[in-house]
Amino acid sequence: MKTVQVAIQDSERADSLRDLFLQDCRRQVRVVATPDVTLDGVIIVDASHLRGVPLLQKEQERLIVIVDETDDDLTQLWDAGVRHVVFRLDPPRLVSGAILGIELSLASSIAA
Repeated sequence: MKTVQVAIQDSERADSLRDLFLQDCRRQVRVVATPDVTLDGVIIVDASHLRGVPLLQKEQERLIVIVDETDDDLTQLWDAGVRHVVFRLDPPRLVSGAILGIELSLASSIAA
């Protein structure tokens, strides 16, 4: 079973993402304060987590960063190696699509 860790400050949003991802019964979803990089799977974090958890900077291929449209510097995130970004107000289904894309990418890199 695939794992998704949700480490965002907005607990209501984290719960709604968890509930959406659990509906398909293909993922174990953990809402956490700090992601555990030793677990396989996708990690969803607020942009502020990148400053507080340096180990996340080595996990770009499986990281989705949630940003505020006005507050976060996308250029700085790109320069730091972040490649998967969604905006805080994007619908949860968009985040779900990003997760699927990362899972497919990770699976193809393992198979190669």
